[in-house]
Amino acid sequence: MSNRHTKYRFFLYKMANKLRYLEGEDFAAEVDAIIEEIRRKKLDNWGPYEQLIKWLEGKKAEVLAKPKAKARQYDPFEIPMSGVGRIALFGLSNVGKSTLMNAITNTEVEVGAFLHTTTIGQAGACTYQGITFQIVDLPGFLDFKEDWTISKQINRVARTSDAVVMVVDLAMDIDRQLKFLTEQLVEAKILVDGESEYKIAIIATKGDLPGSKETYQELLKKTKWTVYPTAYNNEESLEQLKKSLFDLLKVIRVYTKPPGAKPKLDEAFVIRKGATVADVAEKIHTSFLKRFRYAKIWGTSTVHDGQQVGLDHIVHDKDVIELTLSR
Repeated sequence: MSNRHTKYRFFLYKMANKLRYLEGEDFAAEVDAIIEEIRRKKLDNWGPYEQLIKWLEGKKAEVLAKPKAKARQYDPFEIPMSGVGRIALFGLSNVGKSTLMNAITNTEVEVGAFLHTTTIGQAGACTYQGITFQIVDLPGFLDFKEDWTISKQINRVARTSDAVVMVVDLAMDIDRQLKFLTEQLVEAKILVDGESEYKIAIIATKGDLPGSKETYQELLKKTKWTVYPTAYNNEESLEQLKKSLFDLLKVIRVYTKPPGAKPKLDEAFVIRKGATVADVAEKIHTSFLKRFRYAKIWGTSTVHDGQQVGLDHIVHDKDVIELTLSR
């Protein structure tokens, strides 16, 4: 990276710190001061600074257009749960997390070529084969200073997440990204002595760029965690990623059928992998456990379709269950 690019990134780092917690007129005044500094030093003679000024002016107009809200304390990372599970995404700034969110969820997250375009936690719903789960996009890290972390924010979200996924840009230095992100997991006590109670994985972005296949192979050798490659302009790749994230949650879908009737394939019950018929019966209604006589299953968990099983039988994904109850 050239000295000019390094100085530019450091300028963005300082700018992000200045603007991070400002709102309204205070935000606008600081933006004006930053733009004045750029022009005074004639930095806008170089294209990226010129684009930065346009972006800052747009953010300033956006902030000033917002109605003034009553002063209140809030946690921008306190996001209501939704769906059958939650996955938290985190990575360095500008690795493509927001673009990824827009590609696989129902959310439109602002995307920009500047550090910290995303400044608060963003949640979106991702749907795979009719099952919806939540993905939370955390603000990107700035790694100019070793002691600069937002580990508390990660910890806050991770404690209510079923999985934590690092987003690594195949067009950037993967060693630097892995080292820094792993340090954040350790500092947040999500990773202790190399182990974690959380499900951890990696999404490798920009897999369609020249040289990305070679970098992806290097990444596989450098980490013990599962790596999901993706290319935003490839629908097949995005659909495979949705499946991989769904599988990471370790949940399964089971369907029910009344005796003598067709299965209700449009109404899935989502339960943890390794669950039993007893878990399914209780999920449908707590009284079903006391009234249970036997169950019949159509699916991969039995030797043959319609096989009769008991409460301790472990069900598989997409099993169809018919419960017979006492009156």
